[in-house]
Amino acid sequence: MAVGQTIHRQMTLPAGNGAPAGGGVLKKLSPTAAGAKRLATRYGQSLVCVRYREDPVRGRRLTTVELIVDERPLPPSLAVRVAFGETELRNAVKAAGGTWDARRKLWLLSRAAVRKLKLAHRVVTEKA
Repeated sequence: MAVGQTIHRQMTLPAGNGAPAGGGVLKKLSPTAAGAKRLATRYGQSLVCVRYREDPVRGRRLTTVELIVDERPLPPSLAVRVAFGETELRNAVKAAGGTWDARRKLWLLSRAAVRKLKLAHRVVTEKA
């Protein structure tokens, strides 16, 4: 095979869950497990897990890896005040991924969710 030449293999199309059509995951291993050490040395700290899958259509066992390709800090959450009786708004905040901070009695919500729900006027700024 010449340098730079690409090998094209025909693969079965994945089913909705990412598994090959008609098959499934046989084993899922951590990077430190015996069946994953070779791949752990190849991919290093980026390796999250190794999965062994079967493709009964082609009669093959497939090895897949899950890798970390990017890492960055989580965006800060904004504290939003929602009154006790505002049930509909509270449900909207929950549906948008808001979490309740019982100590501060405020909802924590992403900046995008605050913008989407138009709650900028309810954001509580912390006093230093």
